[in-house]
Amino acid sequence: MTDPPHNVLVVDDEYASLEVLAFMLTGEGFQVFTANDGEEALQRLAEVPIAVVITDYKMPKMDGSELCRRMLADPRWANIPVIFTSATYRQDVPQPKNVAAFFYKPLLFKDVLSALKRLVEGARPA
Repeated sequence: MTDPPHNVLVVDDEYASLEVLAFMLTGEGFQVFTANDGEEALQRLAEVPIAVVITDYKMPKMDGSELCRRMLADPRWANIPVIFTSATYRQDVPQPKNVAAFFYKPLLFKDVLSALKRLVEGARPA
């Protein structure tokens, strides 16, 4: 990417998934922040401006759906698009209106990257 880095928040309670995705996105020019659950994700959102959130659905303390609901309820974060990831069958996962894409685990990085770039481009002012 030739533009300045875009801030992406990756949320997952599985350390390996979190670190691999963060590493790969950093290699693509994104500034990546991480959180291990929804509660920590809300803290990160309060600390730094985020362009897109990539979150796992099933996590302890606060799952991805609750994170999305809380983001929608806060005007600071209501317009941030979310990419959901899960090993759970999609029809069993609630889809809040800020979920822009859904990917099954194990993730195909090229698909996640394509969706992320599309969302970042859509968020960029004309």
